[in-house]
Amino acid sequence: MQKLFLLILLFQCSLLFSQSQKDELFKKDIDSIMDELRFAFQYDQAMRNYVLYKTFDSGVIDSINRSENSAEYIIAHNFKTDKARRIWEEIIHPADKNSTQLMLQITQEYGYPGLDRIQKFYEGALPNEFNPTIILIHSPESLWPEIDRLIEIEFAAGRMLGCDYGYIKWHLSGRKNTSYLDRFEIEYGQTPSGRVYYVKTCLN
Repeated sequence: MQKLFLLILLFQCSLLFSQSQKDELFKKDIDSIMDELRFAFQYDQAMRNYVLYKTFDSGVIDSINRSENSAEYIIAHNFKTDKARRIWEEIIHPADKNSTQLMLQITQEYGYPGLDRIQKFYEGALPNEFNPTIILIHSPESLWPEIDRLIEIEFAAGRMLGCDYGYIKWHLSGRKNTSYLDRFEIEYGQTPSGRVYYVKTCLN
């Protein structure tokens, strides 16, 4: 029994030491990490917004969203060709894969770059609605096994909040298993048919 206790104590100490090392390295390289994540996040959002609103102008997008007829506007301005499909296939999907691989690389080296850890160490201004977890919510299925492996490690090590973990696990289930959202009391909206159309991210 005493040997088991010592083993557990040694394991906990090693986790704390590893956490300290990861945090120091994360703090040291936070500016270069944020340069990469800021671009990946904003590109992700900008391209998806373009498909929806047909513009990159944030002022126009805000104006549309404030309008009572925003849905009608979006429908009326749908592409008349297959341009939307080509944007998704040729631009958005390849970018999603590249951004996911970036997140995996950063996570392996520094620990999970959740918004909570970024706010702890980053002194600069953050982009509007910035949250790196969104990048993994748009990850391709081919990378799900590697994402799953890493987030299990990061959550167990205490470098990932439960709401990030649950949100990503829901995505990795094909966005079908809401038990991951319920387990961590993550706020979400659901249609009568069971389709989740909104999930509240951490710290927003």
